[in-house]
Amino acid sequence: MAVTIEAYSACCFWEKCRVDTNLVLVLSFIIYSGIIIGVGLYSTRWRKSTTDDYVLANRELGPWASALSASASSESGWVMLGLVGEAYLFGGAAFWIVPGIAAGYLFNWFVIAERLRKVTLDSGAVTLPQYILHRFDSKSMALRIIPVAIIVLALLTYVAAQMNAAGKAFEAVFHLPYVWGVLAGAAIILAYTITGGFRAICWTDIIQASFMVIALVGMPLLLLTKMGGYGSFTAASESVDPHLLTYAYDKTGFAVFGFVIGLLGIGLGYPGQPHVLSRFMAARDTTTVRRGRVIAMVWMILAYLGAVFFGFFAKVYFTAQELAIRAAANIHIDLLVDPEQALPLACGLLLPPILAGFVIAAIVAAICSTADSQLIVVSSSISRDILPFLRCDGSTSPGDTSRMNVVTRTLHNDQIVLTVLALIAVGLASMKSRVIFEFVLYAWSALGASFGPVVILGLLWKRASKAGAIAAMVTGTVVTVVWRNVPLLKGAVYELVPAFVLAMAAMVIFSLICPKRTA
Repeated sequence: MAVTIEAYSACCFWEKCRVDTNLVLVLSFIIYSGIIIGVGLYSTRWRKSTTDDYVLANRELGPWASALSASASSESGWVMLGLVGEAYLFGGAAFWIVPGIAAGYLFNWFVIAERLRKVTLDSGAVTLPQYILHRFDSKSMALRIIPVAIIVLALLTYVAAQMNAAGKAFEAVFHLPYVWGVLAGAAIILAYTITGGFRAICWTDIIQASFMVIALVGMPLLLLTKMGGYGSFTAASESVDPHLLTYAYDKTGFAVFGFVIGLLGIGLGYPGQPHVLSRFMAARDTTTVRRGRVIAMVWMILAYLGAVFFGFFAKVYFTAQELAIRAAANIHIDLLVDPEQALPLACGLLLPPILAGFVIAAIVAAICSTADSQLIVVSSSISRDILPFLRCDGSTSPGDTSRMNVVTRTLHNDQIVLTVLALIAVGLASMKSRVIFEFVLYAWSALGASFGPVVILGLLWKRASKAGAIAAMVTGTVVTVVWRNVPLLKGAVYELVPAFVLAMAAMVIFSLICPKRTA
């Protein structure tokens, strides 16, 4: 590829300013990280001496914290990097994801949120496994082990994907080794999560969600301006990719149906995500849920539309000349190989360093806001639902039953387990699996299909039984794994759709065959 005179000049300017630019980028990112860590640590001043304060912030979340934290924790690095990459590859066809996600948001906030808040408040459940135990059979060994096993396996995969996203962001913008980005993301998360717990997570999520939506709205507008407006974009898109603005990209026949149903079906996963459901459990009251609905829906629409628009704007913008500048400037990122790098690459090339640093901070914000929530869900499930049962929790020891000792030892277990799990996630992310979108959707499917039917029917259908819940969780997990690993099935439709449908059917059938025992 020939490099034009303009490209060469831009390259020389880039090389001349590289040191100063990187310094400003790093400083702006450090400022952001300091703010996040500071807010998280400051939240510890409101810590209560209760066993559920570390896990649910004493059930005191207001509407903004509930809505933005639930949104930010579910829409992670996979939106800012993964969904952008999908839109880069498939153009306008990626818009099919938006109505599916909107339906998931609406169902969660209007059907699940208030019901789950009330029933967990009444029962005292602070984790999803505790809710399942209380709802179906508090003495069941299977209901104690199966949910925790699914959460550990799926969410550790999910957290590893977030660390993977951090590594990509640092690699693209700061030109640092991938592993450094993974370690930096983990260090930021642990700095405030270990001490502040769930309250620190939710407070920092308000900032992180704001950063995310500003970046996802601002960057597409910047690219559109650079291209001379929407008319210039559409004219250029024909020469870049004739399929870019079509609803099915280059797919035909049954492939179109599978592609569209798969993207729409992503919304089925929302009722089964433990890190999202915990925000409903922690909401202060009914008014919080009602106001949170509006805030969450507005945030979702702006974030998702912004990510999709940016993806196919970026594909047109990065024409031969811009790619030549990038290559000559020794930026070793190939968007054809890894389109998930589009957003951090655009930040590094188009924004003043101080702004680029804050947009990269927004990407890391997306990563942190999900990974911290998932880590605390996994750690609390192990420390609250497994360790006491195995008598590994010091609070069960004879002669050590004071309320303060119970609180202290429970918190200690939470923190130790969380740290160990974070280190495991870092190890998994260091393997450098490169496709965040695919990695996240695998875990999303396992959680959504396994827990979604259990939560929905557990709240809405009185006849739902323990046998039905076990059947649903096992079916959802098995179908997800099998469907994902059989090429013919995987190519037909996203595994969450058949896994969710079959898990729902299994719960109904087994609940009717083995009804709930009455006292």
